[in-house]
Formats: sequence, structure tokens, C-alpha cells
Amino acid sequence: MPETVRLVLNRNSEAPNVLHREDCPTIRHRVRGDLREGTERTYYDAVYVSLEELGTMGRYRRCKTCAPDAPEGPPKAQAYLNKASTLTASDLGRTTADGAIVRVEHSAGGTVVTLDAGAVFTLSEGETVAFPNPNNVISPVTSTDGGAS
Repeated sequence: MPETVRLVLNRNSEAPNVLHREDCPTIRHRVRGDLREGTERTYYDAVYVSLEELGTMGRYRRCKTCAPDAPEGPPKAQAYLNKASTLTASDLGRTTADGAIVRVEHSAGGTVVTLDAGAVFTLSEGETVAFPNPNNVISPVTSTDGGAS
């Protein structure tokens, strides 16, 4: 029976994490002895993973050198979250997933966020407000004469 190639998720790299084959030349010097069963080194944060475990590992991308036989990782989040307790006056006018913020009130009971459509959200400690990811916002197409089309 042929030996299956083991996958290594390198959690040291910039986000997203990078998924490698165990025999990948870019990590081979680190894998030899560092990740073997029962051995952990703190200077290299990587783990062996199975295809089934990949779904629970968060965002990752496949290594471009070894191109492991695994699905692409989940896409970047379409929104990012800010804790409601960190909202300030500078957030007034910012567009959330539900509308633009027109008022923020902090109290011992939590944070009250009022949106331009009149919606009022009372958020407790630790709850978040979703803002569209600026990299996913589609800007108007500009024509060659400088005007919007």
C-alpha cells in the first residue's frame, strides 16, 4: 500500500497560514525531527493535519512550490469585526453591514449603536459590529475622460 503524503500547516507565516506537503523543499529543513510525533519545538509553529482537519484550521493557502493535493482554504472574510466597546466618535458615518452609524453611546450596560435607517442595536460587552472589508468594496468604474460610467 503506498504511503500517503502528510500535510503540514505552517502557522508561522503571514496570514493566511500556508499548507505544505511534508516533503516540500521550502520547509524540509524544519520538518526533519521538528514535527515528528511527540516532539514539539516552540520556534516553529506548524502541525501535521489531515484533509478532514483542514476545515477546522481557519484560513490557509496552498504552497505554490509543492502544491499539496488539498482544497483551497476558505476565502478572506467579506467583513471585519470591531468590538462595539471600541467604537468612538470617529466611527460616526462609517458604513456597517446594516447601515451608517449616526450615534454611539457607551454605558455600564453595553453600547448602543444607532444607524441611519433608524435601527438601534444594544450590544453587550464583547459583541461586535461588522464593517465591509475595504478590499472587497467595488468602486465605480471610471471612464477614460475621468468621469464615472
